[in-house]
This record gives sequence, C-alpha cells and structure tokens, in this order.
Amino acid sequence: MTPLLRLGIGFVAVGAVLLILWFAGDALYARRVRARAARHAGHASVEPFALNPAGAPALLLVHGFADGPAVFAKLAPRLAADGFAVRALHLTGFGNGPDPMAGVAFAAWQADLDREIAALRAENPDRPIWLVGHSLGGALAYDAALRPANRVAGLVLLAPLVQVSRARSPVLSPRQWFGLLDRLLVFTDVVESRLPKDLRDPAARAEYQTDKFIHRAAYRALFAAVDAVRPRAAEWRGPLFMAIAPSDQIVDSGAARFFFGATNAAPAHLVEVHAAGHVLPLDYGHEQLAAKIARFIRAAPPAAP
Repeated sequence: MTPLLRLGIGFVAVGAVLLILWFAGDALYARRVRARAARHAGHASVEPFALNPAGAPALLLVHGFADGPAVFAKLAPRLAADGFAVRALHLTGFGNGPDPMAGVAFAAWQADLDREIAALRAENPDRPIWLVGHSLGGALAYDAALRPANRVAGLVLLAPLVQVSRARSPVLSPRQWFGLLDRLLVFTDVVESRLPKDLRDPAARAEYQTDKFIHRAAYRALFAAVDAVRPRAAEWRGPLFMAIAPSDQIVDSGAARFFFGATNAAPAHLVEVHAAGHVLPLDYGHEQLAAKIARFIRAAPPAAP
C-alpha cells in the first residue's frame, strides 16, 4: 500500500467517523429537545379577540413569530377606546406546541390575513381597514397591503421584521446559519428558541409568554416572508406609521429604518421608542404609542375608493 493510498484511506475513515458523530449528535439533540418540549407548559396565546366592533376605521392586529394575540392586550383597549374597531387575529401554527407548526408555510399566513380582511369588509364594506403588525406581523401586514384585492387603507408597523438581529449570530447572518443547519440536520425538526424576552418593563417581561420550541418549518416560513417583503419597499404609497426600538435585540432596527426610507408612503411617520425593547405593544411607552397611532390614523387622508 502506497503512502498516498494510506493517507486517502485515513481521510475517508476520519470523515466517516465525523459523519457518524454528527448524525449521533443530531439524533440525541432531537430526542432531548422533544423531551423538553413535552414537559414545557408555556405557549403563546391562541385566542383571537375583537373590541368595539362597530367602531371605525377597523384595525386588524397581526402578532409576530412564536407569539399570539395577547401581545396586543395593552394596546388594543386603548385603540378601541379611541373609537376604532379592533380585531386581533391568530396566525396559523403558533400557540399549540411544535407539531402544529410542521405544516406551516408563508402562504398559510397570507391566507390568514386575507381571510380576516375579507371578514372585516363583509361586516362593513365602506369602512376603511388598517393593518397593525408587530415583528413578523409587520412583514405580513406589508405583504397583505400590496395585494390590491385587500384594499388596505393604511399600515402601522411596530418593530417590523425586515431583518433578524445579528446580536446572537457570530460570523454568519441568522439566515445563513439557518440555511446551513436546515440542510445538515436530519433528525432535529424542532429547535429550542434562545431568544430573550426583549422588554424593559420587568412586570410585563414576567408575564410575557411565547412559544419556546419551534418547528423548522416555521423558520422557513419566516424567512420566506422576509424575502417576499424586503425587495418591495417602494411599492407601498399609502399611509405608513412605523415605530422601532433602537436597542431591539430581536429584529435589526437599522434595517427597519432603512426600509422605511425606501418606501413611497405618504403620509409617513417614524417613531423611535428608546425606553422599550422589541415587544413595543406591551413595554414601557405603550400608552403614548397608542395615542400616536390614533392621531396618525385620524389625520391620514381617506383612502381612494
């Protein structure tokens, strides 16, 4: 046997061992995460709600990734008290553990919004409909507003997901890390989220519940939503109110600011909430935020028929 052949066999043997170790680690991690998910009791809220249904305009509230309608529990009553009809929807897949997320796709979330918009319009065909989206919900709201059939009167985007923060992503972007692992993982279909509860208000942070164990399909849908919206900033020409938290640990607030500047929205208003984290609807300053949203909507010109 020649030295070169021995070297080649050695490389093959090392590669085989590393491959076996990778698959073994993947299988063990998958079992461990599934076991932890089975013991974990906390999930995002799943119950949609409506307040002041006879009000106008109508505001459809869209929650974010691994979250639920309860993220608007503080903001919604204030908006309803200002005379708006408020409806908070529930996005398909969230709030019931990881397995219901297995079939989630971007198209399912698009259908969720289209269905709720149609229902609101059926209740009162002449009433303007605004979309209020937080985080992923902001991206979904923007996407829905670009579909002419929805006839959306205006947008309110709160810490919108235009790009995931790189705060916990060394070397590669979160999108690149996910794409790499999504190809390499064979047995692990559920991952445990390590995202912090990004609220400055300790009482709100203690009560805040999101999904901790996420099916990989949900992440694929999330990145599909981002990919669909980011190149289309200039297509929106209606009213746009955006609020961001400069210290946001979940989404890239700089990317959201850049996206805002790339729109053709009119009127357009950008607010920076320095006292709050990513979860603007529940954090410090939500009262003032609700008041600013209400003033902006009331001052916006009527949507063209």
